[in-house]
Amino acid sequence: MRYCVRCGNEISREEYIENVGLCIDCYLKYRGVFTAKPVLDIVYCPRCGSWRWGGEWQKPAALSEVIRRAFLSSYSKYIDTSIVSLVDVEVLGELAKVYKNRYKASLAMHLVFNNAVNKLVESEIEVILNRKPCPKCLALSGKSHKALIQLRSEKGGLSQKEKRVLLKMIKEYASLGEIVEISENKYGLDVKVLSLNTAKKLVNDVVRLTGARVIESFRPVRYDPRRGKWRGITTLSVRLPSLSKGDLVEYRGEPAIVRSIDSTGISIELLNTHATIRIGFEAYWKGLLKKYGKIHYERIYRVIAVDRSTVYLLNEDSGEIREYPRTQSAWDLAEGATVYIIRHKSKEYLVKT
Repeated sequence: MRYCVRCGNEISREEYIENVGLCIDCYLKYRGVFTAKPVLDIVYCPRCGSWRWGGEWQKPAALSEVIRRAFLSSYSKYIDTSIVSLVDVEVLGELAKVYKNRYKASLAMHLVFNNAVNKLVESEIEVILNRKPCPKCLALSGKSHKALIQLRSEKGGLSQKEKRVLLKMIKEYASLGEIVEISENKYGLDVKVLSLNTAKKLVNDVVRLTGARVIESFRPVRYDPRRGKWRGITTLSVRLPSLSKGDLVEYRGEPAIVRSIDSTGISIELLNTHATIRIGFEAYWKGLLKKYGKIHYERIYRVIAVDRSTVYLLNEDSGEIREYPRTQSAWDLAEGATVYIIRHKSKEYLVKT
């Protein structure tokens, strides 16, 4: 038989707290759930809502959730865990201000005694709230950055379409609070980024989408004796390929025309055979695929007749009729097809529109 030394009631083994000789109700009434007064010292950023606990900054959260997480991570300092364990806690209502940055918070704690008996207990704790800008907000306010991304094009300036695509990607990172500044100049876009890791992730996304080439450089600013290395700014120079659909190019010495470009590579049509092949952007950067100047187009023609040796072409604006040898490159042309002639290195090539 077990009896509570305070109330004298006979109690079960699960409800008996052996090392103090009390039932659970008397334990809570006369000793209380806390062995020491809980005081949570929380630092939070007034700009973004992130908070610091245990020496590390955490992601922004509602104040009630911050208090809940902080208490869950530290309750063993205030509760005898050999008797009771904490399953969860809820902050009730608003904080009550006591003095300056000191507040009282009411908690509803879901407790388990002797690993068997569940109790919902309400109590108060003290919370000290210290307002302090987090490192990220300090860097943003001072426009401090660790990486600079220079977005450029091989052709000299970014097109409006390229700018729209790049700015969309940049704004996705800006929503995470990692972009310090975006500026535009006649050469392209400059993006200051808070951390080098984030800058490299953004650049990798650009490379996957556009096939760009990246050159990385580092400019030291000051020496950090504690870490034994230089601190500074890393510049990621990103160059987009100067290729567009319809460009005249030369692939491994053979003339071709660019038919399409997407994130996976480049499709070109070889003008001698009209075979379409797919190549990666590395061929462009290695010089295997070379771009020429503007294509010199002859007039647009319509195929009006075909025989075994000749394709007959009509320019409907001028009425001019031309005969073109039915070589391998023109063998699959049928009446009604629309074509134009490209002149490259004193040689003419028949190309479908």
